[in-house]
Amino acid sequence: MVSDLPFADQDNADHPLRPVWEDTPDETDADHLSAPSHAFRRATGTATAHAEADTDLLLATLADASDALGRLDARVGSSDEAIRTGLFARLAFTEASGWLAHTHSWVHPLDLALRAVGLTAPAALAALGAGARALPHTMAQPAGRLGWEDPPLDTMPAADLAMADALAFARLLRRLPSGGPHPFGNAAAGADTLADLGATIDRDALAGWWDAHAPAPPPRRRYGARREEGGMFRPPLLAGAIAAQAWMQAAITDPPAPAHALLASFGRLVRLAPVRSVFVPFWSAYPAVGFGNRGALPTLRSETADRIAGWGASVPWPAAGLHLIAESARMGLRDLDRLQTAAETGRNVLAATDKRSRLPDTLDALLRVPLLTPKALATELRIAPQTATTLLREMQGRGVARETTGRGRFRAYAV
Repeated sequence: MVSDLPFADQDNADHPLRPVWEDTPDETDADHLSAPSHAFRRATGTATAHAEADTDLLLATLADASDALGRLDARVGSSDEAIRTGLFARLAFTEASGWLAHTHSWVHPLDLALRAVGLTAPAALAALGAGARALPHTMAQPAGRLGWEDPPLDTMPAADLAMADALAFARLLRRLPSGGPHPFGNAAAGADTLADLGATIDRDALAGWWDAHAPAPPPRRRYGARREEGGMFRPPLLAGAIAAQAWMQAAITDPPAPAHALLASFGRLVRLAPVRSVFVPFWSAYPAVGFGNRGALPTLRSETADRIAGWGASVPWPAAGLHLIAESARMGLRDLDRLQTAAETGRNVLAATDKRSRLPDTLDALLRVPLLTPKALATELRIAPQTATTLLREMQGRGVARETTGRGRFRAYAV
């Protein structure tokens, strides 16, 4: 095995007892090198080659999504309660922003959070040259950095209507990992949940889809037992992707909405394998989503598809959906890293403060939400609004928090 370190030969010479298998190619490496490439399979032009390529891609994206989501779930489950709550809130707003991007009305997650606390002007002002007042974070950075070539400013007037739906979507996502009644515990609960989001549900069609695609644990069979007729266990994430595809064809809503399909398909997996501590993120990977039909399940951008499947190859929906889950989970991991770093930095800065100080409580409140207003802090800590404003300004002065509105009044802060 060739080392990536400099002077590898000298290092190996200093270890005469080095096991022989350390320097022998692994059997799986040899198999991998001898396997036909995607380009070769495409060149054959046979149905078998295409089926093998699609199977390889599906298995690779399934493994990638399962790994990324499992790591996110494990790390969130071992985090303290303030960080866990804060990540749910931030990831929910990011998911809602990604869904808005799919509907051609992208809005920055922080602007959604500002709208949730009533600190933004109507989004329609963006089309009239007052975007900084309406959507300060959306207008502050070019949309190209987030994956879009041109900002969809012509659709901003419609964003006011869509933002209300996006906020309801974010509130629902935050409920999924909680210990209360499961929004998708059964077909009736799922129908009620989607109706609260404004969907008109054919409950009979939903019940049929639910029975056909209900998540089930792996079958427990004794050695030698015969598999049940027609029974085939699918990994939960793959089953969810297939269920979403079936939803779009089942006439459960008219017209079918991809957000409802993905919510019903993957929302049922929360508190079961493979996730117990988080919801299954999907829309956070919006930079990888193709800017296409808003009424269909999202596809991948051409450069993303070329990277995972080879130049010019098509990516079937289940593989595209699994790739978006993997990318969204990795974004969740990066948000968790930033949140944990902010928590550690804040606690180190505040380590020498007086025990009677409310600054540690202020830090805890900042970690729990994407942004915090003096009014909300005053309500939570039961202090005067002026005291809350002073605490947040002190946190800003210590470099622990930053102001997010850019205004002198009606301000909000974030870590």
